[in-house]
Amino acid sequence: MNKLSLIKPIIKTNVFDKCFISSITDDSRDVQKNSLFVARHGIGSHGNEYIDEAIQRGASCIISDQSFEKEKDIPIYFLNNLEDQILAILFRFHELIEDNFIFHGVTGTNGKTTTAFMAHNIMRGLKRPSIYIGTIGAYINDELTQTKGNTTPGIFELFEILKHFNLQKTIYVFLEISSHALEQKRLGILPFFQTILLNIQSDHLDYHKTYANYINAKLSITNLNNKNPTIIFIDKIKDLLGSLSSDQEKKLSTSEFLSAKDSSAMYKYSVDHYPDESSKIDLDFPNIKLSIHASSFLKFNIENYISAITLISKHLSLTDLNDLDNTAINLPQGRGEILSLKNRKILIDFAHDNLSFHNILSELANSFNEIIVVFGCGGDRDKTKRPKMMKTAQDFASKVFFTSDNNRYESFSSIALDAMQGNNHTCTEIIEDRKEAIRSAMQYLNKENILVILGKGHETDMDTFGKKVPFNDKDCILKIMGNEVN
Repeated sequence: MNKLSLIKPIIKTNVFDKCFISSITDDSRDVQKNSLFVARHGIGSHGNEYIDEAIQRGASCIISDQSFEKEKDIPIYFLNNLEDQILAILFRFHELIEDNFIFHGVTGTNGKTTTAFMAHNIMRGLKRPSIYIGTIGAYINDELTQTKGNTTPGIFELFEILKHFNLQKTIYVFLEISSHALEQKRLGILPFFQTILLNIQSDHLDYHKTYANYINAKLSITNLNNKNPTIIFIDKIKDLLGSLSSDQEKKLSTSEFLSAKDSSAMYKYSVDHYPDESSKIDLDFPNIKLSIHASSFLKFNIENYISAITLISKHLSLTDLNDLDNTAINLPQGRGEILSLKNRKILIDFAHDNLSFHNILSELANSFNEIIVVFGCGGDRDKTKRPKMMKTAQDFASKVFFTSDNNRYESFSSIALDAMQGNNHTCTEIIEDRKEAIRSAMQYLNKENILVILGKGHETDMDTFGKKVPFNDKDCILKIMGNEVN
């Protein structure tokens, strides 16, 4: 099918009348035969720089918001207000109705994946069409599909996922929004129904350079095209209050708050934890006053669960609320995932900063007399957090095994040196091979302690000097347990 007719009412030109268009993209690497290539501003460059590549790959025509004087063999149309039209172009091109999609955005240093996935899971439990998109890929209802790898996809990749719902109404979409995506305004044109900011802790300074820049990026979620004010988990950013700029304070003033401590917050809750590791959650929201029994979650995931309910609370009816207790809420793989193998406990989590380390390890310290930790630090990423992560691991663990975790183009020895700076060497073994580190750690595992493996979670490969080598922590454990442990 030639899709030119679908978008012609928007672009309002006859320049493409002889063109056949079957796909659309703003990434020259994704251009196929008969693609419409959209040349727009990217990260540090403009799409016009890639027009020749797009033509070589088979583009049939090009739209650009920047004039291009050199003649080419295919039509190039200059559209001055291209950015303002992209959303309408994509909805029409993929034959989607904007009002059918209810977009939700989740940001925060920690908990984005779990919160967004839980919200998606609740909607699926309530039999509603739903999409989750984030770190672990994209769940289209209950089917997992892989994305290009970014936590937050670009707008064109997003619509390649949304098009699976072109015949359905009222689709809930839950998007993890990274600080990079916020800084780059990757999804700024989307009409978000609701967004939530979970927390802010120093991270990604390799990209943002300063903590202030990172805070600004996270707070910019309030600038998105929001139908409702951004909900901010105010208890989790309280340390920042009083040190924010007037502009940052203004962003907060336009938001709504989630809190367990502030009686003036619009969204209030309390939690009682029981000896059997279950919890009772009392919610006092504008349209919800409810008690929910939650089991099988680590305590730090209870807050993610509350955040998920907060995010979708405006969509929940009385019937839905009554069903919440009976709705099975699964966690994403590698997020607080506990394996009980041969009466031995192993926890796998994606935690990759000192705050998330502290959340997990401090809770486990209440239940186990001894903790063994395996972790690494990503190469070519924020170096300032490496010694903090090691310090936190050593504070709670009797034995720490430091190992590889996506070294990328940085040497493992350099990463390890950073991590050990100012820290105790006596309780720490440095083993570059992650499989061998896990195997060594498991020699200390018994029925009374717990092994905690942090950093990679769901990931299925190891990124080392440009090569993706298959590796998954859970698979590694199962092989070792099956083959070598009685």
